[in-house]
Amino acid sequence: MSNSKNSKPIVPVFYGCDQRFTPYLMASLASLLDNISTRRKYAIHILHTDINEETQAMIKAMGKANVTIEFTDVAPVIDSILGSLPIRDYYSPSTYFRFVIASHFPQYEKAVYVDADTVVIDDIANLYDTQLGNAYVGAVPEAVMNSIEDCGAYAEKVLGIHRHKYFNAGLLVINCNKWREFDVLGQFLTLISFYNFVVAQDQDYLNVICKNKVHYLPRRWNAETIKTWNIDRKNLGIVHYAFAAKPWQDITCIYGDIFWKYASKLPVYMEIKAAFAQVTQEKLDSIAKVIDGVCKTCRKEIARNDNFLKRVNSKRGAKPLISEPNLAELVTRLRAHAV
Repeated sequence: MSNSKNSKPIVPVFYGCDQRFTPYLMASLASLLDNISTRRKYAIHILHTDINEETQAMIKAMGKANVTIEFTDVAPVIDSILGSLPIRDYYSPSTYFRFVIASHFPQYEKAVYVDADTVVIDDIANLYDTQLGNAYVGAVPEAVMNSIEDCGAYAEKVLGIHRHKYFNAGLLVINCNKWREFDVLGQFLTLISFYNFVVAQDQDYLNVICKNKVHYLPRRWNAETIKTWNIDRKNLGIVHYAFAAKPWQDITCIYGDIFWKYASKLPVYMEIKAAFAQVTQEKLDSIAKVIDGVCKTCRKEIARNDNFLKRVNSKRGAKPLISEPNLAELVTRLRAHAV
């Protein structure tokens, strides 16, 4: 999508958010807007089901001459599939909103999806301009899978994906044409009927669907706040306050000062500060245990006799599925009720 044959395309950027999380979305958006080019146009789309009109107006007021900010209520499509969507711990339904971008915004050939628990400190257009070729997505390898043995083993033994190729879905450059051509949303809904991933939920489904169809981006574009995954500040593109540790909860959070730099300029700054002041030691202790809980879940999934990879590779009638999971074959069988 572009304005003329000679202009660069508009940069579409998507967030998924609920009312509760809007103060932190605003910090991410403020950072993004502070670092964009005046020579490009940007279309910010915020997918939601419950953000009220007052909050929408406050966020729209953050716009610039070369930026549009639009809200899209995705409740109708989410409600139609919500019964199938597993939710647990710190996840919310908004984590699944990214699946509907390609199907519900046909005007875009490509789009950037960004989690709301981020700060964007390079021009997002530089990321959008990434050439994806035939890849379904551009993404950054997941820090946890690369640095924690239980998690890496889970990727390989349950999902059938090498730990260094498993990506974090909090930042995606989406090849919308490919998502529509290969019905990524439909594949996702089919897989839900086959297996409930309980470690990273929608991220696991995306990794399975996009296996061998990923353009891997430099780590600077999704610098997760994992202590074993530090990146030189001078090279940061996007900081992602991944998992449970957030700067508005934990003062020791890596790169937390960058978040507060932008939060301090927001009309909701006092609200963010008040929430931060109410964080208890009990809450901090529970945050610290999140990774331990994830590792425990990974071990349980690996030990299951019917985990995803074992089910895919089990015999179905006289013919077993091949040991390297063939997703197209699996989805075809599921849709034909053969598995």
